[in-house]
Amino acid sequence: MKREAYKRDLAYVHDVGFGGFAERSAPGVLNILRRGGISSGLIIDLGCGSGLWARRLVDAGYGMLGIDASPHMIAIARQRVPEGTFRIASFFDRDFPPCGAITSLGECFNYLFDDRNRRSSIRRLFRQAHRALQPDGLLIFDVAE
Repeated sequence: MKREAYKRDLAYVHDVGFGGFAERSAPGVLNILRRGGISSGLIIDLGCGSGLWARRLVDAGYGMLGIDASPHMIAIARQRVPEGTFRIASFFDRDFPPCGAITSLGECFNYLFDDRNRRSSIRRLFRQAHRALQPDGLLIFDVAE
């Protein structure tokens, strides 16, 4: 069973009130990509939220696919990054296309909007990410523990 994630008001509050994390993280994550030899190509962002990181990816010359369970977060992301590609879905529902990197910033793997979010699901997600990543691709994420 899926719980509704980030309705309109909470999506706005998250974007305005907590967007600083994505903004402050972006330079360091871009540096990780470049040091890993990934200077172009598709980056998939899981739990993309309102598209703050997506904006930075596109501005840096990457293609991007953002996936988020909240239609309201995706609506903000599409306004912020009209040239981006966004999908409303749980990251447990998606097959990932071949890509250079997959990111998930803001502890998205900890969120419990999807009742399937447990260790076995995360392991499957990591296997799926491994299959999608090009040789020497990167999976970049953070979690709260």
